[in-house]
Amino acid sequence: MTEFEIETETTMKYAVTANVAGCETIIRVLPLKVVPLWNPDSPAPGTCPVPDEVEEGWVRDGDGWVPPPFSIDKIIASYTAAVQSRLDAFAKTKGYDGIFALCTYAASENAQFRQEGQRGVSLRDATWVKFYEVMEQVKSDQRELPTPDELLAELPELIWD
Repeated sequence: MTEFEIETETTMKYAVTANVAGCETIIRVLPLKVVPLWNPDSPAPGTCPVPDEVEEGWVRDGDGWVPPPFSIDKIIASYTAAVQSRLDAFAKTKGYDGIFALCTYAASENAQFRQEGQRGVSLRDATWVKFYEVMEQVKSDQRELPTPDELLAELPELIWD
């Protein structure tokens, strides 16, 4: 390329931002192709150029961007899903669709189904009691947040008696 030739297009990464809870937050990251003579100091309205590592949810910190702050609610939601999946997988070992279906058999007239259903209710209740106990301890700074594997290891063992 000679000093008189102009590159016809350049790929850059841009972000659309919005004010979320008082912080400028990236709500969408877009790779855009720009035309020659584009001025990076004057991006399209509502967008700004960002480094490659920036992702949706990052927030402005001075002149740069940082990952979103720690959110215990998001972590609890992901842990809740893992615990629910664990209970459902246990119920499926006896052919039930999930823990909810298993527990509906607790009042069955069939002795085997009733026993299995009651076991499901017992394990489900013990699991959630322990889960919420651990999460409350974390929220009140009585203990560190366990890893998902550590949390699952603290929950009652899921076995058929």
